[in-house]
Amino acid sequence: MSAHRPLEPTLHPQPELRAALMLTGAHTAHVPAGWQYGRHDHPHFELGLLLHGEQHTRLTGRTLVQRPGDLIFLTPFEAHGAMAPADSAFYCLHFDVDDIELRRVLCLMGSRVFSAGDEVLRHVAPVLERMGRANPAAVPALAWRLEVCASLYALFAALAQGPARAPALPQAALQTAERLAALIEREVEQGAETPIEAAIRRLGYTPGHGNTLFRQVYGLSAQQYRSMLKLRRAKLLLLDAALSVGQVSERLGYSSVAHFSRQFRRWAGVSPAGFRQAAPG
Repeated sequence: MSAHRPLEPTLHPQPELRAALMLTGAHTAHVPAGWQYGRHDHPHFELGLLLHGEQHTRLTGRTLVQRPGDLIFLTPFEAHGAMAPADSAFYCLHFDVDDIELRRVLCLMGSRVFSAGDEVLRHVAPVLERMGRANPAAVPALAWRLEVCASLYALFAALAQGPARAPALPQAALQTAERLAALIEREVEQGAETPIEAAIRRLGYTPGHGNTLFRQVYGLSAQQYRSMLKLRRAKLLLLDAALSVGQVSERLGYSSVAHFSRQFRRWAGVSPAGFRQAAPG
């Protein structure tokens, strides 16, 4: 009589998910006809759902027009300004995500407007619209954050299946970009700053070619990547009430508090002290 073999399960492994999502600057705004917001840029992706009215967003060489139900999507460091020719309301948020493949998909897609009837908005727009009309005081903060994050990931999933799917990159490009990113991350953590050109030459490439490889992988230049990380670290340090703004500035490697404050305001649209006051206690 043959021995029975133990039964073994049939496994169907699924991909792991290790991604950090940062959400910032979410707000609803009601603006009168003729309202304008000056040209600026920042290190975040931006989403804006027009609730009613009309909005024109001026980019370099083109203008994106939104009508009710349209969603605008802006990539990091895309200089833009906005105006409303009629009384309007919109829900806006800024986000960043560190998944490399997702960043490439989002950056390849480029700044654009999704029309109200677009398939990718079918599940996402109702959630964003509800969040935009909600009274924040009536919604638990954790539930609000999780619901918005869920809607963002639903949008990401729809985009990842669309025509903006990122093509595969050579292994050499991935390795070079990741080595440069690791150097930048380490220096931001230490408050040091090697010139980007020197860092790229250290890896054996000319600055132009090295930056091209980096942009192919991360969707932005190495200098822009450094700015994004410095802003993220500045915000984390400012949340520590035991540190003064001067100490935060010093840890980030700035020569003066004034320089740090100017740079932080340019990136975040608010002073370091203003950011601290607005942060949840």
